Amino acid sequence: YELLKVSPEEQQHFYQAHMSGDEGTKASYHDQYFAQTYKSITSHVDYILNELDELGIGLETQIAQGQDKKRHPRLPLIMRHNEFVKGTFDNVRQNLDNMYA
Repeated sequence: YELLKVSPEEQQHFYQAHMSGDEGTKASYHDQYFAQTYKSITSHVDYILNELDELGIGLETQIAQGQDKKRHPRLPLIMRHNEFVKGTFDNVRQNLDNMYA
């Protein structure tokens, strides 16, 4: 929907298709804008994966310096959560790559 901002007519047409349940028109727009959508989503997923890597490095540094217990008593929980989220985004990235292959 965001990509259609450059064409208000197309944006309105897509919106009407969505509101009326016109799956054919929606599919046509999705096909037409697939490359741009793929690029945008992939960029977002890569950004999140990079952020999680950087957070992991920061957490590992705190552990190595012995600061973890004083500053973050829930650090093990945070690390497990970040690993879960990273695994989820890795799967999303893999699925995106399979869609474009």
